[in-house]
Amino acid sequence: MDEELTKQQEFYDRGWGSELEAGKEQRGNLRTNLDFLEETNLLKPNDRILEIGCGIGSIVSELSGRRYDITGTDISSKAIDYGLKKYGDIKLQVQPAEILQFEDHAFDVVLSFDLFEHIAEVDRHISEVHRVLKEDGLYLLQTPNKYSNVIFETLYHKSLKWRRAHPSLHTPGQLKRRFSRHGFETQFVKMNPVNEFTLNKLRKKLGPISEIFKHINFCRLPLALQTNLYVIARKTPNK
Repeated sequence: MDEELTKQQEFYDRGWGSELEAGKEQRGNLRTNLDFLEETNLLKPNDRILEIGCGIGSIVSELSGRRYDITGTDISSKAIDYGLKKYGDIKLQVQPAEILQFEDHAFDVVLSFDLFEHIAEVDRHISEVHRVLKEDGLYLLQTPNKYSNVIFETLYHKSLKWRRAHPSLHTPGQLKRRFSRHGFETQFVKMNPVNEFTLNKLRKKLGPISEIFKHINFCRLPLALQTNLYVIARKTPNK
């Protein structure tokens, strides 16, 4: 890895190390991410699947248990080592999202959840996803919506220090245009992220006001007001 990616690895190893020591295994909304995969129903039994930024491998473990051929990668060796000990016989590898050690056209589907916003060289990442996907392959991802996340994180931190961890937030339009430049057609799927994981996270940051979110069905709100963007990006043939 180059010097910048080595610094990123050290940064995320420190983060995972401290969180795992504190008993925090999940950084993302696992339930809603799995619901997205179930509702879109795009995974086929014989697909070869790659999850980039898999963390400790919870989704890899879940889909492996359903007999999918799935490999997970993450830049953090701390997360991968923990996942291999926790889940046992699943395929996890330490790899950065910008340099994938796989052959061209190796996968039918690529997944990522709570990854895209963390990648500084996001064009490099999309190019790699395009390379390892088969023709007409799918990149299914979730990433925070820039419209809502910038406001929320700035109010919470009372500063812009969140930009160190989230250098690549996108609005729906920005995301669509960026993927188009790399030869993908995109479709957005509205998901309701409100569950106990979300509410517990909001209670820590917003206190009692977080209970308002129990009464919001985000599937009924415009795309610009979604907290998270769930995306189906299809590799366009001959691009």
